[in-house]
Amino acid sequence: MKFVKAILGLCMILMMGVACSPNATDAPVYSVVSEGSLSDGATLPAPTEAVVLTVTGLIGTTNVEDRIEMDTPMLQSMRTVEYTVTDPFEKKEVVYQGILMSDLLDLWQVPAEATTLSVLALDDYQAEVPIEDLRNYPVIYAMQADGVPMPISTRGPAMFVFPYEHFEFDQQRYNDYWVWQIKSIEVK
Repeated sequence: MKFVKAILGLCMILMMGVACSPNATDAPVYSVVSEGSLSDGATLPAPTEAVVLTVTGLIGTTNVEDRIEMDTPMLQSMRTVEYTVTDPFEKKEVVYQGILMSDLLDLWQVPAEATTLSVLALDDYQAEVPIEDLRNYPVIYAMQADGVPMPISTRGPAMFVFPYEHFEFDQQRYNDYWVWQIKSIEVK
């Protein structure tokens, strides 16, 4: 009888831990749109079109000298996901589609000791985004909004989107991490 009570007690503790964790959610956060063909461990091809993202710093792979240069076809060849979120700036629900930042970090072979992404936008806005948040939450490097590629005039070619509908975020802090018109990232 003591054994059964101990097992039941352990099960209750485990269930409470899962239910109370910051990652607990009743529904899936995102759906996979495309599995893609480029993933971590793959050799990165050189861009064949205009470069839309340059990555430098603490990276374990490169495709152009000491950096990673990515064009739209290369990004589109990765696994793509989408989710709906109430955009804190547009004040409306938007379906964002793009690449999980955790997948990009793996592709770039970002080491465990890296702590920050210094993200630079086309208008020179810069944000220091904690890598831990990008690994712990399904943050999207979004390239589409409501099924349409985002032009530079409306946040394109890409932006970070945080799943505000599924997790508790301090929006006063995290709104600064919704960088759009991303042109380069330095891994620190």
